[in-house]
Amino acid sequence: MEEKIEFEGYISAFLLLVMIIVAFVNVVSRYLFNMSLAFTEEIEVAFFVWITFIGIGMAFKRGSHLAMVFVRDRLPIRKPLIIFGQILSLVLFVVVLFLTGKYVYLDMTLYHSRTMALGIPMWVYTIGMPIISILVIFRTIQKIREVIENG
Repeated sequence: MEEKIEFEGYISAFLLLVMIIVAFVNVVSRYLFNMSLAFTEEIEVAFFVWITFIGIGMAFKRGSHLAMVFVRDRLPIRKPLIIFGQILSLVLFVVVLFLTGKYVYLDMTLYHSRTMALGIPMWVYTIGMPIISILVIFRTIQKIREVIENG
């Protein structure tokens, strides 16, 4: 059976493609023109963080995130344990959403930090954390409903 690709997969693939192109251009410019493009590292690191958080959301939807599978599989009551784990994950990402949202808000309104190479506001890069936290919260709630309905 062919697996359906979620929109997160397309976003991750696009970001990875941009990272590859930027890294390739930097390598070519370094060897052909003996000049390194400093801003490329900034873009690559920011997109890597975004891809990581998007991957977390995808893992939560599929139920393939880190878990103590060894313990879970040996217990007779799996359903409540899975729901409990999902609720703990939900609480964690609500906290992450709150803290990163607060950080982004302060950066947009008070700090006005900018990146060193491109001078882009830092919140452009860090806003991915609260956005992806919302995605993970949504996917976790989906998983809890799925476990309750299907077992």
